[in-house]
Amino acid sequence: MRKIKPNRFIYGLMIVIIAFLVGTCERDILDPEQNKLTRTVLYDVMKEWYLWYDIMPEVNPDDYPSLNALLDALRLEPTDRWSYVMETEEYDMYYDRGEYIGHGVGVVGDDEGLLWTGWVYNGSPADDQGVDRGWIILSINGENITPETNIDSLLGDDEVGVENSFTFRKPGGQTTNLTLVKEIVDINSVLYSDIININEYKVGYVVYQHFLVTSKAELDVVFKDFQDNQIDEIIVDMRYNPGGQVDVAQHLGSLIAGEYAIKRDFVKFEYNDKQSDLNLTRPFLDLEYMISPTPERVFFITTKRSASASELVINGLMGLTELTRPFDIYLVGDDTHGKPVGSISTRFVDSTLIPITFRYMNRKNEGGFFDGLPADSYIDEDITRDFGDPEEKLLKEVLYYIENGNFTGAGARKSFPVDLFQWKGIPHTGAI
Repeated sequence: MRKIKPNRFIYGLMIVIIAFLVGTCERDILDPEQNKLTRTVLYDVMKEWYLWYDIMPEVNPDDYPSLNALLDALRLEPTDRWSYVMETEEYDMYYDRGEYIGHGVGVVGDDEGLLWTGWVYNGSPADDQGVDRGWIILSINGENITPETNIDSLLGDDEVGVENSFTFRKPGGQTTNLTLVKEIVDINSVLYSDIININEYKVGYVVYQHFLVTSKAELDVVFKDFQDNQIDEIIVDMRYNPGGQVDVAQHLGSLIAGEYAIKRDFVKFEYNDKQSDLNLTRPFLDLEYMISPTPERVFFITTKRSASASELVINGLMGLTELTRPFDIYLVGDDTHGKPVGSISTRFVDSTLIPITFRYMNRKNEGGFFDGLPADSYIDEDITRDFGDPEEKLLKEVLYYIENGNFTGAGARKSFPVDLFQWKGIPHTGAI
């Protein structure tokens, strides 16, 4: 497993976002002298930049008690599940610096109402106390956890020094009580990587969780290892990946696709008709650590938490499948989240507005997958097993295909997302 310390980098006012953050945009959409996000300013931005501005209701911004209440009234329901407002300091920490204030553990709810630890960030308070994947959180501050539990109120303020007591059940059945103190946590995007040998195949496996500013260096370490070992197959595990920067998605897609894709279209962005001069296309890149030769098969492990930039990578690679050399792509786990759109965020002194402003497609103009990209094999994960364990159900299914040339057919498509819990702070990350 790799541990990479993030570099510090700050963007300017305008940020293009896909899932949650995507790349730098040089064009300001507001008067730079405006430094506070008011309801009137929010409404004006939405009328000019919102992807669905032409069917947005006309309202009086003063009729709404808060920014979020106004945004809720303007969003296209049920299509737009993503436009939101967040505090600028929290935004800067997470998207620019790869940090957040918390305990450093990712949580996953299941359809039986249990709350599990899905991952732990390197060097975090949870990591320092030995918390690991596959533990069940029984209670927080003495309150038993159920799907109806208000996790937000139990965890308290997102401030350094806030303490919470947890009761965990470990995989062996024993319970342990730990007090965790909130600190500034550095997010490592690569949760795990390894090379797995199956018969004559060398399989590169990486568990990848965020497309952040700091992620490229982590990916380069992993793909250099893959390149040095001349892997035959690759598995990219994005089961918990909510998305991130487009330029990082472009980087990952290029590392995977290799020389056969260089300069071909990776993604196309399309804005509303008022902003169509911003429409653009990004190509696959020629990168030092891209896989060579390009693998003929790429396997993605996905769930309903695999969103936006994760989907952008998969969809971008799917645009290459008609080339002379076959490039077969398989999804194992569940259909992805279904977010074929992105945002330009506008950062103010107090708040940052992140409305949906564009749709994206691959080189074959394929997009619009609001129901998610469909899986080829539907399998539930085994959260009691570590990443890289060949008996973990999702990884096991991929390895079975590599060895036998077909899937087991053991799983069934789910009609609803498994994760029943709602999280505070950065949307959809599941980190507390």
